[in-house]
Amino acid sequence: MKITADTAGDAGLQFDQAEVKDRGGCNVACGFCKKTIPAEYHQVNQMTACAACRTMVEASLAQRPGIVGFLKALGAGIGAAATGALVWFLIATFAHMELGIIAIAVGFAVGCAVRWGTGGRGGWLYQLLAIVLTYLSIVTSYMPSLAEGLVQNYHKHDGVSQTVQGDGAASPVSRSDAPLTVRQIPAKLWILIFFLACASPFLEGASNFMGWIIIGIALYQAWKINRRVVVKVTGPYAVNASVPPEMVPASPGA
Repeated sequence: MKITADTAGDAGLQFDQAEVKDRGGCNVACGFCKKTIPAEYHQVNQMTACAACRTMVEASLAQRPGIVGFLKALGAGIGAAATGALVWFLIATFAHMELGIIAIAVGFAVGCAVRWGTGGRGGWLYQLLAIVLTYLSIVTSYMPSLAEGLVQNYHKHDGVSQTVQGDGAASPVSRSDAPLTVRQIPAKLWILIFFLACASPFLEGASNFMGWIIIGIALYQAWKINRRVVVKVTGPYAVNASVPPEMVPASPGA
């Protein structure tokens, strides 16, 4: 019996380690609940399972996150993305460093948050969600510096245009007396800054190739954590029987 689902089960179910017990005796334990199996056992991705745990796994696989699960994953992902962007900004501002490891950590954190929000379920939808949130977390950390550069550029041009060469005397130009600050940037300009931040990793061209690599690794982390998992459930097998066929290594001539 082969079951393919968008999940590896609940967060507490792990299928990445095979457990092979002595089939010739009675000392066979379930890899999930750790209880001794007296008569018949099952295999879940080459992991020994009792009948109760097999039923639990199959019930978990039959569940879908639905709209509630998606919203939970979205909220958890946004929280992780916002935290990552804040940490990146604080380190860049006060330590004057831009560490690529932070971007990779952001991808890992966002990927885990999205997976947690869906109860451990994966699939292309949640991979896409994790990738988008990871990228936005990285690029939005550029927005404060872009806004500051916009304000400085405004003041630079404002100082030049404050006087107009006429008959040798400087005459003031009608401009606001209050200096522009980041807080005074209108919402429309913030939207422009946001799109500029989204494109900023590519505006420098090939000179930012290392930055592309780092962002790519971060996105891969988010994608990998939420990948679709294939779960194979077989059995039952007698405890005192030989090793199941799928546990026997293939012969060289096979």
